[in-house]
Amino acid sequence: MRMNKGIKVRIYPNKQQQELLNKTFGCCRFLHNKMLEERNKVYEELKDDKVQLYAHKYRTEKQYKQEFPFLSQVDSKALQSETRKLLQSFQNFFRGLRDGKKIGYPKFRSKKQKQTYTTYNINNNIRIDQNTKRIKLPKVGWVKYRDNRNIDPPIKHVTVSRTRTNKYFVAIIIEVEIDVEPITTIPLYKIEAFDMSAPHFLVNETAELTNPRFYRAQERKLKRLHKLVSRKQKGSKNREKARLRLAKFYEKIQNQKMDWTHKLTHSLSNQFDAIILEDLNIRGMQQFNSGLSKSVTLDFSWYQFISYLRYKLEWQGKHLVLIDRFFPSSKRCSVCGQINNDLQLSERTWTCQCEATHHRDVNASTNIKEEGLHILHDQGITIINDDYATVGTTGSHASEDRVSPALAGSGQGRRNPSAFRQW
Repeated sequence: MRMNKGIKVRIYPNKQQQELLNKTFGCCRFLHNKMLEERNKVYEELKDDKVQLYAHKYRTEKQYKQEFPFLSQVDSKALQSETRKLLQSFQNFFRGLRDGKKIGYPKFRSKKQKQTYTTYNINNNIRIDQNTKRIKLPKVGWVKYRDNRNIDPPIKHVTVSRTRTNKYFVAIIIEVEIDVEPITTIPLYKIEAFDMSAPHFLVNETAELTNPRFYRAQERKLKRLHKLVSRKQKGSKNREKARLRLAKFYEKIQNQKMDWTHKLTHSLSNQFDAIILEDLNIRGMQQFNSGLSKSVTLDFSWYQFISYLRYKLEWQGKHLVLIDRFFPSSKRCSVCGQINNDLQLSERTWTCQCEATHHRDVNASTNIKEEGLHILHDQGITIINDDYATVGTTGSHASEDRVSPALAGSGQGRRNPSAFRQW
């Protein structure tokens, strides 16, 4: 089975290469804004005549090059890629209108945002010399990079980016052959389910992992840095220095979140053959409870966690099961199956009519696992219930003594790689 693999490396262009990269970023942004402006203008003029509107032919990047000759100074594939991205944005927007999903209308781009462009490997115009640690980019030439991973061809395309801290990166997409068959027989102790919540990132019957709070731990310093930026004169060098210092601090927090998520998902994907989670409606939760917004967007990212976990499991032939978001995992009694429709979000514990007392998150993880086992069975997965298996199981096989080091305690070892070893 062939799959795409992404490898992101930092590059170190010289001054001339930096100027050309920055020019490419600017031309791609300029072309995007011009094409979007044209489409908005045409729609306003022809919105009452749908036939003429749908038949209208928009200008191509080649026609824009004739009007703006400076666009010819950068990589043509990058400009073509920008056109495809804009068209894909419109397709996503209209598909969202049809399906009732809130997908935003394409926006104009600012040079204050993170700058990127994508270019494709045509006739081997993108190459890597791993001996000298250099990568060749179209129009730019050979650029030094720093990374020790093997990057084997063929290279499909690359995305060049510049962060707000003026660092340059290249995300390389290569095609690899994966000789892994999906696992069809799984022992029960190799299946685990978790409930995700804001106070405790992951919860099950035997362990809980506390929200790392990378943002909130540095919130006071961030406020001070924001104040320093606001007190500097706009356009001055001192303001740029203060802005760069603030951007570096945000970048540090983002790197902490990414590192923590990678370590956690790596540990879980190695320990279990199937992981069951709930498909949460993050946007709806933020609207319902504004207090969750800072946790689920700044301290950590559930979407990032699920995305990392999914591809790491798939690469090993393992399974990620997402339970429907409308499944009453917290309100359903895991003992008798009775549903408590009166349960409020503020209630952390509740007692069922069968006199069973539940912690809402632990009860939810039990119900999520039971539902996930049914889904795995429907997918043709054979589940082996071994009596001797005690580690990581629930119910009659639950272990009270063995807890995954990745989830043990309250996250005290989140910066220590040894806290993410296998059992």
